Amino acid sequence: MRSRTACPGCGLVLADAVAVEPARLHATPACEAVLHELLGFEFQHPVMLRYHQLTVDAYGAQHAGAPTAEIRVASSLAGLWLALEHGFSAEEVRAVHRGMGSPTPSWPRFEPPSPPQRWLTALDVAEAGVRQGSIGGHARAAGQWAESVWGAWLGTGAGVDAAVESLLRSVFVTDARPAGLHGTIGPAAAVHRLVGLLEG
Repeated sequence: MRSRTACPGCGLVLADAVAVEPARLHATPACEAVLHELLGFEFQHPVMLRYHQLTVDAYGAQHAGAPTAEIRVASSLAGLWLALEHGFSAEEVRAVHRGMGSPTPSWPRFEPPSPPQRWLTALDVAEAGVRQGSIGGHARAAGQWAESVWGAWLGTGAGVDAAVESLLRSVFVTDARPAGLHGTIGPAAAVHRLVGLLEG
């Protein structure tokens, strides 16, 4: 019988994975294997790609800590803030991510919530979706998972929402930002919408 290990990021306890590569994030290989299950299901069904960004950002925010890169954590939190607090679409979130660039010393450091948390995990999404062959189950569970992860971060009392907003303002609200983006489409429109939100 294989031993079981708690994921250092999300706290999920799973049987140790056999013959897999080491985890790339602050997670166990078994936990990352569940993530790959979710991603595979999303890419098999193009309609599911609208939830892909929530999956990536929920997992990244839930697995903060070395070896997860700080830019991954900051981008994940920004994605959750944009999607859940301000209704940005997956495409708009990706456009903002691309515009964030590389971290600078002025970027805040985000200290993650400590497990165990009362939050959903990738396994909850897998059991509702891919393991049932249910697109609707995946969609509902992915949204609930993202909300539970964002709620856990908000519950740290560290003002993470204000820190994310401040980070995005430092990147996107500058004197060098060109004007005249009204009526644009695609990534420029997403950035214009964000700047309007931050300056409003």
